[in-house]
Amino acid sequence: MKYFLFLITIAFCSCSPKIRTSVSEKHEKLDSKSNVIVFNTKAELPANFSTIGTVKIGDTGFTTNCDFATVLEAAKTEARKNGANAFLITEHLYPSMFGSSCHRISADLLRIENTTDYSKPVIDKDSIHSKDRLKLVANEATNYKSSKSSGFLLLANVAQSFRVASSPDGLNSEQKKYMKNLKSGLSYDISAYYLKDDRTGFGLKYNVYKSSGTIRNQQITLDDGINYRGDFSDDITISFIGPSFILTEGKNARVGEANLELAIGYMSYRNNSTIIGSPLKITGSNLGMIAGMGYHFRITPHFLLGAQANFVGGVLRKLKYEYPNGITETIKLEDEEVENLWRIDLAVGAKFRF
Repeated sequence: MKYFLFLITIAFCSCSPKIRTSVSEKHEKLDSKSNVIVFNTKAELPANFSTIGTVKIGDTGFTTNCDFATVLEAAKTEARKNGANAFLITEHLYPSMFGSSCHRISADLLRIENTTDYSKPVIDKDSIHSKDRLKLVANEATNYKSSKSSGFLLLANVAQSFRVASSPDGLNSEQKKYMKNLKSGLSYDISAYYLKDDRTGFGLKYNVYKSSGTIRNQQITLDDGINYRGDFSDDITISFIGPSFILTEGKNARVGEANLELAIGYMSYRNNSTIIGSPLKITGSNLGMIAGMGYHFRITPHFLLGAQANFVGGVLRKLKYEYPNGITETIKLEDEEVENLWRIDLAVGAKFRF
């Protein structure tokens, strides 16, 4: 039974926020119902106050009960234990996608002369203010809730791209090198999102990949059995457009914002090639997908710069050939012959919030 109680105690403690308190002046403990005033900036402080210590409310790594209201209440409890009737929030760390899921605060523990001056809050645009217009945070009505904000998000990236498809069999060393170079190119994309709650949004993504090259003095044998020698070139464009979803850290994340994107839409392929001076246009289209993740560092509150990695592509099961004489031919590809368009984009880009 004692082991069971021990495990229950561990589970309960791990779910609660981590609390560290340091006190420089000892004062009598306050009643559990005593009013504790919360200040957000030094400008809100009264003329007369004294700092008696500090408190930090953090994350144990297993904390689950750590919304902002709970963290504030924990700080108030610590304040009362140490005789403080107010505290000033000096740091507020918000939940992040790849970090802690908790609100975390650091605060100075204070003693002020009269808390009754702040005991009659009024609600104004989801924030609580005292009768002197000093902003207090006393309950759930607070500006820190990002779910009440919306806006627009724009992402733009330029990337070095690498197609992952294998090269055809039977190539010589020069042709293998040419195909390897042809599978590396530049891409760019732009995405626009409507954010319904500062973190999740829906929008549209447009992405283009380009690669080109020329290989000289090559010999081929056509269906008529005749050998031909000359130059060959490829000019490949792969385009994507489609609806997209984003999950991002909020604008209150201090250093930067991580994000995840997923888009499904229309992907097209075009190769304006030449075979020994004769043009040949090859086209195709199918359903495509883009999945990406990135991190952008905050330069200003609304402008960020960073890096992103995307996995982009689809497969083509038929190709349309357009010959110089205007004749077109559509060829269905067998499973082992499908045109693999999958690639990896390593991008740098910008993120704009509106």
